[in-house]
Amino acid sequence: MPNAYPSALRERAVRAYEAGEGSYEAIAEQYDVSISSLLRWVTQVRTTGDVTPRPRGGGWQSPVDTTVLEAVIAEQPDATCEELRRAYNRQVGRAAGVSRSAIVRAVHRAGFVLKKNARARARWTAPMSAGSAPRS
Repeated sequence: MPNAYPSALRERAVRAYEAGEGSYEAIAEQYDVSISSLLRWVTQVRTTGDVTPRPRGGGWQSPVDTTVLEAVIAEQPDATCEELRRAYNRQVGRAAGVSRSAIVRAVHRAGFVLKKNARARARWTAPMSAGSAPRS
């Protein structure tokens, strides 16, 4: 999202409109802002008396309680994501239960490393025997 227009520009544009120097279209073009922005600023001044930008929204917040999650990880340090999800959901109850993907994101944000799957095939780091070894 782009940065807000400076308050000084907002005040000048609103004062020009309120002084009758032109229509919304003319003032918006003169100050190089959109008509909807100018309309919003004039409405804001008329209702609150101020043109300072409103604070930005907070966005989405994770439903996972990190203190509970860290306690679950401390109890089961070698658990898979699905095992962590089940243990977490048992602790917080049905209404606050979360999905596996929410647990994965929360664990990564907390800085932990995960086991992907308990049933996954073991990955070997080296061959079991040398390629030139005699066959039995």
